[in-house]
Amino acid sequence: MTIYTKTITAALALMLGAAPLVGTVSAETSDGTVTFSDETGALSIDSADDIEFGSIDLASIADFTPTATNQATGKVVLSQTSANPTGTYGITVQQTGDWINGGTQATAANLPIQYDGASITAAQDFVTTGTSAPTTRGLSNKNFNYGSKDFTLDLTGSGNLTNALDKALTSEVTWTLTEGA
Repeated sequence: MTIYTKTITAALALMLGAAPLVGTVSAETSDGTVTFSDETGALSIDSADDIEFGSIDLASIADFTPTATNQATGKVVLSQTSANPTGTYGITVQQTGDWINGGTQATAANLPIQYDGASITAAQDFVTTGTSAPTTRGLSNKNFNYGSKDFTLDLTGSGNLTNALDKALTSEVTWTLTEGA
């Protein structure tokens, strides 16, 4: 059962030559918590950092799957309101919007964000369901490179990205916190 979602907006500018490819993410909050079976405490997503891709030269084929530049520092922050709860949780991440700027400029399918090498146009596990709840009250971080996995942008497809060049684009990414099985 999904009881919490957090939607973020990823921004991107694609350009030819030495011009930058930039991606950022800003967080928007929605309500919801996971309540554990034998405890009145709750777990929720407190915040999610921006996903940043930095500057990419699209003239170089080596840059067609850039990794987020903040892999080690970007994080999803969980808030735990009681100590020693019983229960488990999971977190998924999904790209839920096309790249837009006054209308669709590139579809998510043609310009997918990936996590651990898989497109997040379909939900991917960020934290596997069945992970034990944090044992202490307060905030805990799950870095973007949690489990040694990376966020990348896939520029290797055959889709037409002409409309996406020289524009600041945004796409939507949704984090979902679920109660464990």
